[in-house]
Amino acid sequence: MYLQSVRLGNNFYNKQSVRSGTLRGYAEAVNRLFSLRGMPLPYDPDNKCNDSTAAISNLADEETIALQREPLTEEMAAECIRSGKQAHQDSAESLTANIVCLARYIGPRLSEYAQAQQKKITYHTWGSGTKIVRSWIPQDFKFYDKNGDDIHLHRRSSDEIFNLYQTMHYMKIIWRIQKNRKNGQSIKLPVDKNHTDLCPVYNALQIVMRKVRLDHQNMDTPVCVYANRNSSSPLYLTGSKVKKFIQDAIDKVNPTMSDEDRQKYSAHSLRVWACVLLDQAKKPPSFIKQRLRWQGDSYRLYLRDTLHQSHSHRDALFANTNEIISAIGAPEGGTFDTSSNLHDEED
Repeated sequence: MYLQSVRLGNNFYNKQSVRSGTLRGYAEAVNRLFSLRGMPLPYDPDNKCNDSTAAISNLADEETIALQREPLTEEMAAECIRSGKQAHQDSAESLTANIVCLARYIGPRLSEYAQAQQKKITYHTWGSGTKIVRSWIPQDFKFYDKNGDDIHLHRRSSDEIFNLYQTMHYMKIIWRIQKNRKNGQSIKLPVDKNHTDLCPVYNALQIVMRKVRLDHQNMDTPVCVYANRNSSSPLYLTGSKVKKFIQDAIDKVNPTMSDEDRQKYSAHSLRVWACVLLDQAKKPPSFIKQRLRWQGDSYRLYLRDTLHQSHSHRDALFANTNEIISAIGAPEGGTFDTSSNLHDEED
């Protein structure tokens, strides 16, 4: 609890965000205090199950991943969506394209929609030993009409569910389990019927419909399922499958990209992408943190020097550029005076 308080700004310099190394320094200082008083040390860096060790490790992982992953570009996203539309509706490609469209709004963490293995459910274990499905299940997607009334999908066929889209006004996504421990948080997403292919509600509905078609007898298990030719039972989406899908799209739109740069794109690129898009839209930090579910300011690690940002920087200096050009008093691209002598001066 103390380390979490430090992360949120209650520290020596009142910094609203601290790095993992700084947080580790605070933990070690607490250990020294406890040691002087002959008390058991609360921070045990050799014990991965120690709460303080886990908190520091999670922050370090987030810093590393954020700096090593790049956001999607418009061309990459378009190719992902195009590939999904061309694939079979129950394929991994179609499912992942739905996730990409949904991720544009909510920047999900991989653990919130995928499993570690395609044939095995990943569970979260509470301190009491109780296990629950870690990722989204169908009940975590709730749909509403314009009056705010529930649109129930239970025991409906895939076709019936699809027809209900026309009556939908918004949806709510619930996170039963979150890395930031704000379990049970929910976010509303509106329907965008002018751009159905990108509509978050439409793509979430496609995910639910696929679950109904492939695995309707297990509606309390992960909602993100797909089928392939080699399996008679539904398969679960994994990080490696998402990574391959994204990198395949990159190979089509940018085939000359180096292997080193190509490896910077994975499932976590979707979270980076969502953060960058909101920053480009000039949304304030409070908006980014609330919509993408960050407690501290670690979201800043995800911001990038994109071409969009470079253009914004140039445009922001437009008036000043004109003033300087006017003050120079010469047309742009003017000739140099080649008759002047060169003078070498020491630094």
